[in-house]
Amino acid sequence: MLVYQSVKPDFTKSGFLVILLLPGLVCVNSTSAAYDLPQYYGQVPWASVHRDSRNSDFFPLPTSEDLVVRISVLDGAALINPGVIDRHGNHFVTSARGAGFSHLHAFDGNGRLLWESPKQMTADDLDSYAGFNAPVIDDKGDIYVGDGNQMWAFHPDGELKWVTPLPEPGDPFVYQVISRQGYVGGITTQGKVLFYERDTGALAIPVFNLPAGAAPQKGPSLPGLWQGGLMDDAVIPLFKQIAFGYGVQVANAPAVHPENGRIFITAAGPKQGDKYTGVLYGLDLTESGVTTAIELPMGGGSGTSPALSVSGDTVYSADGDGNMLAVDSYSGEVRWSAKGEGLLSPAIGPDDTVYTGNIFAAPTVIALDPDNGSIKWARSYDDAAARVLPDLEPFPPLVPDGNPVARLVSVISVSANHVWVGMNFGYDYHQPDTGLTLPIPHKSVVCALDPENGELLKCTEVRDTVEGMIKIGYGGEITVSHTTIFGSFFYYGVNPSLPPDYRNPVKPVGGMTILQAESP
Repeated sequence: MLVYQSVKPDFTKSGFLVILLLPGLVCVNSTSAAYDLPQYYGQVPWASVHRDSRNSDFFPLPTSEDLVVRISVLDGAALINPGVIDRHGNHFVTSARGAGFSHLHAFDGNGRLLWESPKQMTADDLDSYAGFNAPVIDDKGDIYVGDGNQMWAFHPDGELKWVTPLPEPGDPFVYQVISRQGYVGGITTQGKVLFYERDTGALAIPVFNLPAGAAPQKGPSLPGLWQGGLMDDAVIPLFKQIAFGYGVQVANAPAVHPENGRIFITAAGPKQGDKYTGVLYGLDLTESGVTTAIELPMGGGSGTSPALSVSGDTVYSADGDGNMLAVDSYSGEVRWSAKGEGLLSPAIGPDDTVYTGNIFAAPTVIALDPDNGSIKWARSYDDAAARVLPDLEPFPPLVPDGNPVARLVSVISVSANHVWVGMNFGYDYHQPDTGLTLPIPHKSVVCALDPENGELLKCTEVRDTVEGMIKIGYGGEITVSHTTIFGSFFYYGVNPSLPPDYRNPVKPVGGMTILQAESP
């Protein structure tokens, strides 16, 4: 296992204008820690896809930058995200390998399989469409997850609580949330707002449809994506659309205001000439149904998952054109816009700093001032890649520059003392048919950054690419899902066209890796 020591990238950007000391890693093994999740959510380390109802990706306890791999599980399955963690430290994660496989798995903190859903044999079983989903855990420890045609509820021991059909098969949820009333549900890829009674699975409110928008119809060309049995071929087209935000009305996770319960979601908007637009919606739920409180036009397509500030008074989201917006969550008024500064779902630090980043170019990770959107810091980490990879002879036009690069590939997470990112160390590949620059992965790493200035503190190498979320648990445990988007695309789709030195050297294996603090 390679561990890369601290480097200080030399990067500044002009024109835009709480770190906690860690004397010893606090080890928590009970619910005594205040996780401050809203009512009806489990008071657990990581209750939903972005940890809490705000989509903050923030874990309020310290972590260690010195990590070692404890265990990897689910070999052979590309995992969109690493799921959730309950109060016992157990992990619940979904996969998508198709007929003959289970698609919801429960592991303890040591990677021991506790239970999994029955194997998919018929359309009535938990199917591979669950694989894009992350479960949500409620205050009783029950687990809720949707698949391609049904919504499921399980007790913590795996016993089925209930299952109920979705209105339209093939229109699954893009993650689930729990409402202020205690209903469980979410918003489907085609914009249906659905909520169910947690006790029975009965529909809790009338179905509500977001206004139909025009989603971009073309995404990046990724031959080889999720091949080799990593994912059910039947779900790959939809999963690719959700991952890259095209062909669907909704491609993101809703955020729920922790006090008033307003639900925020980005969606495709009306097409204006040749230009695609997006919309940020604020939806209010009552016993009688859903009303639209905010309908704010945004740029280009469905954008990113929204995230709420610590107080809940501001909602942040990047549109499809890469503009980060800060919006008053009560009035819908735009407070600021940072042009070109956000391509990833924002993570929110304990001081409301907004963390985002770029996948395709430097700066890799960006911290924005919550007051005005100015850049607090923006860093590139190519120096770290250059320390462990050689310069290579250019191979134009596919690889016109043989210098090593570091590219952000994960969603950003934040602990009390670190910013956590997953990166590829490799080389920039210029895709001929799209003009995109994509990172050829040679080393996949999980890295701790200093939230004060973005300094790279330490990276730990893991076995495959990590394009999903980074989940934080008891004792500073770090869990990553090997989504292997870039891993599979380059290994199966691009390697034959590259010289041997440029090829992705690692056959994709997928799965989930749990890392723990290194013993002193």
